[in-house]
Amino acid sequence: MTEFRYPDDCQSNDDIADYWAVRLDDVQLTAAEEIAFERWQAADPQNPARLIRARQTWHSMEIAAAELSDMDNPAKGAPSPKQDHLGFDSEAVRRDLERLGALEGGNGRLPGMRSAKRRARPMLAIFTILLLVGLWGYSAFQPDADLIAASNPGVVSEVHELSDGSRIWMEPGTRVAMAYSDQYRDLTVQEGGVFIEVAKDSTRPLRIHLNKLTATAVGTAFSASKWGGHVRVEVSEGTVDLESRTAKLARLTAGRASWQDADGDMHYGTVALDRVAAWRTGRWVVNDMPIDELFARLSPLLDDTSFVRDPRMGEITVSGSFDLTKPDGAYGAILAAYGLTDRAVPGGFKIISKK
Repeated sequence: MTEFRYPDDCQSNDDIADYWAVRLDDVQLTAAEEIAFERWQAADPQNPARLIRARQTWHSMEIAAAELSDMDNPAKGAPSPKQDHLGFDSEAVRRDLERLGALEGGNGRLPGMRSAKRRARPMLAIFTILLLVGLWGYSAFQPDADLIAASNPGVVSEVHELSDGSRIWMEPGTRVAMAYSDQYRDLTVQEGGVFIEVAKDSTRPLRIHLNKLTATAVGTAFSASKWGGHVRVEVSEGTVDLESRTAKLARLTAGRASWQDADGDMHYGTVALDRVAAWRTGRWVVNDMPIDELFARLSPLLDDTSFVRDPRMGEITVSGSFDLTKPDGAYGAILAAYGLTDRAVPGGFKIISKK
């Protein structure tokens, strides 16, 4: 039997859940894949839940893709993109989705997306129900090892005491996985932002994993976030070493910051100490923050709406101070300040475009 190996980009259980969401919806598993799939589900009580979330996410994107396909079909009386008074370039989005394989004619596939013209499989619903039953069984007897912040502004003042004596604060909607060993104290920010006061232990550094970057500290205080593919590290006390999987990148001291944009490019700068994780006081204070990153931060407070920029917009950065208790006001102010409008599509998505 051929040995099964995950693709190189499967670096976490969430990545692997996305992989299985595609495979289960695409073709029949090989014998080696079936064994690997069963082992993965049994390895962590949370893996069935991760798979459910992955399949629900990609299914929602299929609905959005199908909606765009219907909008551009003249036979159904849909308006032409050129006549769209909202300025939303649905044709450009349709081409992008088609290129990724979401619509007929694409030469690739966005993970988990079927062609918008394919019929949904009844087995998908049955399989999901079985997974939900299995998840209930797991949750009844197994504790959840992740730190999960509720999607409300009040959570920013909550302090979580970790087993090593470190203290951590989390932004609304943040999800953190923990794995402590004799060598390292590992935290993985799956999505969200944290501020952590690290208990000193020179024999066991604390590492925070963010996409393909790792921030390592022995005893210090700093913030780390991953929102919408944007990674950010800001230090308020001590020293933090930043590295990728292949190289050491920088040593950040108090008042220094580093951020990685969605394209993977690294940037470095300074930050006022009182602005490191200013959200703990109930306000986001941002300076030239990419609008995608800021909207991702707002998303948990706006019913987990997913925001997608019109491809014609280009990059927009935002500076300002926003009240966490008034996310709708912050969202509206950003749209007004930059001459933007939004358009809802099925599945909990909003397309952001120029007016």
